[in-house]
Amino acid sequence: MKSFVKYHLPAILYAVAILVLPSIAGFRTHTIRFLLTDKLAHFLEYAVFALLTYRSLTHFHRRIGERMVFLLSLLCLAVFGVVDEVIQSFIPGRRADAWDYAADLAGGLLVLILLAAFRWFRPVHT
Repeated sequence: MKSFVKYHLPAILYAVAILVLPSIAGFRTHTIRFLLTDKLAHFLEYAVFALLTYRSLTHFHRRIGERMVFLLSLLCLAVFGVVDEVIQSFIPGRRADAWDYAADLAGGLLVLILLAAFRWFRPVHT
């Protein structure tokens, strides 16, 4: 149970927040006026989500190798990003945007690459 709360619950709660917060009345990200700022927000949001997802999956099961953790994390982010954009299309005042999805994936992918590089190229202690 400690492992679930420490490693998996943060990723789950963050995912719920991504889906729920934009639908709350008064919480509107479309008030961000600059395109770059909006895309940067998406980039950073999914960068954090990638970190939490990767961390969760590295502690999911010992038999999952590091490359599989990378691929599963990327798959989770890609699918979740699509679900996020589809849900937004049903929220009044919001819309699905392929560029938002691209910023989501870019932020997530950058973090996953950095995490994987850090793990794959870390010195081996003998």
